[in-house]
Amino acid sequence: MADESLTIAELLPHLAPAAQPARNVLVAMRLMASGGTDNAHAANTMIATCGIGYQKPLIFLRMLMQEVSRVARHPITIAPCCCPRMTEGEAAFLDLIETASDTTPTARAALTRLTGTLDHLSALFIAQGLATAMADLGRPVSR
Repeated sequence: MADESLTIAELLPHLAPAAQPARNVLVAMRLMASGGTDNAHAANTMIATCGIGYQKPLIFLRMLMQEVSRVARHPITIAPCCCPRMTEGEAAFLDLIETASDTTPTARAALTRLTGTLDHLSALFIAQGLATAMADLGRPVSR
């Protein structure tokens, strides 16, 4: 009988970002994925990341989480908040936010990887809004 257990490197192939805005967005996303989009800890994480202008990025992050979950054609694996590594879905999520404003073809590829569908234009627009809101506050999401 073959051993079908997966290794940590297979489950969590990417390192979590070290840069603070990207790391905090990842944590907020994980909190929303596990506790709902109205999770108070996720809101507190966005307050710590963005300061007094946290509301716009928080709303865009909530909208993005809801839209991605609506259009996704396969489950998106999320790691616990304390995990120093990321799943493929989390890496695609951060790639999407990082590239949404500048390189739309790259962002579309990340969104297709994340959702498993090409029907995701609304999620792309929301990701662009989130990336712009974070950049306007001087906290662009980049790994």
